[in-house]
Formats: sequence, structure tokens, C-alpha cells
Amino acid sequence: MTPVGRLAAAETAQRQRVPGLLDAPVTLPLLGGGDDLAAHERRYGERPRTAGRAGAQLLRTLEEIALTGRGGAHFPAARKWAAVRSAAGPAVVVANAAESEPASGKDAALLGRRPHLVLDGLVCAAEAVGADQLVVWLHGGDHAGHRAVERALAERRAAGLAEPAVRLVSGPATYLSGESSAIVRGLSGGPVLPELRRLPAAARGVHGRPTLVHNVETLARVALAARTGSEGHRPTSLLTVTAGGVRTVLEADPSWSLAAVVRAGSWGWEAEPAAVLLGGYGGVWLPWAEASVLPVHEPAVRMAGGSLGAGVVVPLPRGACGVAETAAIAGYLAAAGARQCGPCLFGLPSIAGVVASMAAGTARRSDLRALRRYLAEVDGRGACGHPDGAVRLVASMLSTFADDVAAHLRGRRCAGSAYPLVVPVPAGR
Repeated sequence: MTPVGRLAAAETAQRQRVPGLLDAPVTLPLLGGGDDLAAHERRYGERPRTAGRAGAQLLRTLEEIALTGRGGAHFPAARKWAAVRSAAGPAVVVANAAESEPASGKDAALLGRRPHLVLDGLVCAAEAVGADQLVVWLHGGDHAGHRAVERALAERRAAGLAEPAVRLVSGPATYLSGESSAIVRGLSGGPVLPELRRLPAAARGVHGRPTLVHNVETLARVALAARTGSEGHRPTSLLTVTAGGVRTVLEADPSWSLAAVVRAGSWGWEAEPAAVLLGGYGGVWLPWAEASVLPVHEPAVRMAGGSLGAGVVVPLPRGACGVAETAAIAGYLAAAGARQCGPCLFGLPSIAGVVASMAAGTARRSDLRALRRYLAEVDGRGACGHPDGAVRLVASMLSTFADDVAAHLRGRRCAGSAYPLVVPVPAGR
């Protein structure tokens, strides 16, 4: 091998030694254990500079590894970057840490364990797209996350790192405070609610400036990609598994099946689950026999009619009632809506009301026909994606738990109706 070849091989080996996002599964709530700056740099090395040509190379890397956003939509990150880079004027980059999905804990795990990796990704993105404003947007109730980021920023300032200032902003403690257009609207001085009609934030975002909004897991992966290049990329996903009242965050690659994920995530029953909620409140219920063999790979999950979404996996034990679980989530989603359009203001409460009556065993067959009509009327007509998520969830209930739905409609609630709720649903709005 030539000296140049040996050097290239050494660089590749070094890149492949860069660790992933988590060393081991993390159980929530977090109790200490996060990297300080010194530990972070021992683990990952110093942050690469990504201005100029290095930024263009990082963009190519994102295209090659097909990095998608991990906030739920899985939109290609490289397309966002290209749009921001081509827009006029200095940009704004926002790290979206407002983990409003109550069943998710991956962003909390990242902020608690790897805050500097998230900040590395934020700065790398800012350098690459030419941004002069950097923001970390947090959920109003996330005091632990705020402390972790604040402490990490103080360490970076004390170390004299040559990077732009980062502003911390806490939005309201609401379900929709993490929606990207709501973040842009809030940072522009408006209400933290989804925008009704808008140009993409990449073209016209915060105060009319091109804006890049990324989930914190996406930014952590940007920080890894800047270090490894495409040849050292590890196509993993962070998932939150809720089982037995315990939330566990773990990192899985496409070789894992969802059955392996559930086994690694505090599943304590001998019997297999009956079904699984995949993707979160706006996700879908899938029968366990169908879901268990799926790989942790977004395209494969989508082919089966689901999505990893925000990385939420909630196995439903045999004996629990999928109708009652869905009724609790649908009621929460109806109360948490922005109420800026008819589907949100009228459609979601109507849907939630019928599902609640089904769970109580008081619905009639005519109510099922009404529910199907409501779902069709709301689907695709909301001002944002919030109503569509509720429609998707309820529609999946009707198919996955068809037998239980039929029993409830006959006034005989299924045996699992008295089972404690499995999916964590906050009280009230």
C-alpha cells in the first residue's frame, strides 16, 4: 500500500472508531451522567470546522448517508440545507429540543447525556449554511434540559471555543410548541402556533430570514457525520420504548427487529404484546405479528403502513384495550389543538367524542359510520399536520382492534377495558 493509501486507511479507521449517540440504553428520568466538555472531546474529538468548502462537503455527506429529520417527518436534511444555502441573506439555525410528544424521551436523553454533541451539530450546521443566529428551542416544562444546555454552553464559553453565541428560548409547555412553523412564528414574535399559510422556513422563516429547524437528534447526527464522513456512517435510530411504566431510550440499527427493540426496552411479560403503537400520538397501531418482524428502517416500516416518527415504540400487553388507549390519546389531541381551522376546532372533538363513547361501551353502529365520515372529512384538510395525526391513529385503531371495536359497539366492552392505561397521556391539556 502506498503512503497515501495508508494515510487514507488510517483516516477511515479513525472515523469508524467514533462512537454512536448512546453507549447503552438509558432509563428515564435521567439522573446525572452527562458528558462535560472534556469527556465529550475525549469521546468524539474536537468539533470539525464546516465553513466554506467543508460545509459543501458536509452537505454532500448528508446526501450520501440520506440523513432525514428525526423529529417525526423524516424529511431529507440535505434538501433543507440546500434550500437555506441558496436563499438570500444570513440564516437562522434552530435546534428543536421541544420534545412535546409525551411518549418520547430520546431528546431528553440526548440533552442529558450528550449536550455537546447536539451543540456541535448546531454550530456545524450554522457554519455550513452561513447562519449568524443560533437558537436552542426548549419545551416550557423541560427544566432538566434547560439546565443541561445552559451548563454545556457555559463550559464552551469558558473554554474559549471560537463559535457564535447560542440563544436559549423556552416555548410554552404545549403539545404543538415543537411544531416547526410554530417555532418560527414564536421566534418572530407571534403566538407559538402552527402557521396557516406560509412559504417554507428555508426561504422565509424567523423575521423573514432563511431558517433551518432541526430536531436535536438530527443535529447530533450532523455532528457525527462531520467527523466520520459517509464511509464511517452508522445508520442507527434512537427509540423510546415504554413498557411496564418505564421509558427506555436505546439506539438500534436496521439489523434490529422491532421485537428485539421491545425485548431491550424493559418488556417484562412472558407473553408477546398484542399490538404496538409506533411513531407516537400521531402514529399507528400495528398488530404485533405484523410489526415484530419489521426492521428498524424507516422505508421498511413505511411499506408496512407505519413510520418510526419520533421514535416512539409502545407495546400493548395482551389484556389491555386498544380502544381505551386510543380514546385517551384522541381526547388529549383534541384538547391540544391550535383551533385555527375547522378540522382542529370541530373535527377532532367530534372524533374524540365518538372514540370515547366506544371505549365506554355506549356507542352504536351509527356512531361508527359517523366516525368514518369525520375521519374522511378531516383527513388532509387541516392547517397543519396535527389533525392528520389524530386521523391516522384512530383509523389504525379501527383496523388493528376491529374485534374489540365490534364488542364495544355491542355494548360489551372488551375484557381489557379495566386494564390500566399503558400509553402515557398527560392529565388535561
